[in-house]
Amino acid sequence: MDAGPVDAALGGGLARGAVHEIFPTHAADIAAAAGFAAGLTLRASPQAPLLWIRHKRSEIETGALYAPGLAEMGLNANQMIVVHVSAIADGLRAGLEGMRCTGLGAVIIEAWGESKHFNLTASRKLALAAQESGVTGILLRALAEAEPSAAATRWQVEAALSSDPLGLPGRTTFSAHLLRQRKGLAGGQWTLEWSNEEHRFTQKALSRPVAAPHFDRPVAPSVPSQWAKAG
Repeated sequence: MDAGPVDAALGGGLARGAVHEIFPTHAADIAAAAGFAAGLTLRASPQAPLLWIRHKRSEIETGALYAPGLAEMGLNANQMIVVHVSAIADGLRAGLEGMRCTGLGAVIIEAWGESKHFNLTASRKLALAAQESGVTGILLRALAEAEPSAAATRWQVEAALSSDPLGLPGRTTFSAHLLRQRKGLAGGQWTLEWSNEEHRFTQKALSRPVAAPHFDRPVAPSVPSQWAKAG
């Protein structure tokens, strides 16, 4: 089984050259949200360099990125640049410059907690830069409330049980809830596994429709070269 229903709900797949938001459901799901973000960048631009910008609070609270785990997922350390910033505003500025760089495939901006800098104006600047360069942007926000934004999609992610029949550790599994997208269906919820061998998501269980989220209700038509299939 592949992740076709997810791609269908997204109108063809995750939009490249756009900004997407990911929120962990709980503090314990931050690692899962980071893994989901990494998977999305691999699907969007598997061969191009990744810029990962981390707020120092994320490093303090969750530790450094686990290089062996990222490598197992398929991220090439030689194609990955990690930048640490002391302030969220600095992370947004660095992310904006990164998304203007056509030599990158994707940019992850990881921030911890609430910030007045994550406003609609900032997200519009990031979205415009992504649209012009073709670089995919991921805003990974821990312990923060969603704000009105120009992001193409917004996700809520938590860890899920693997499908190993004996309950042993198996494939990395996520419960991914599409809270909002600027165009298309209101949302959906799926249990997805990451295939380390094929570097793609596969659907573990049947999806189910969900009501529109309580966040703000408030990218373009589907073009094959601009969409990244989840599966």
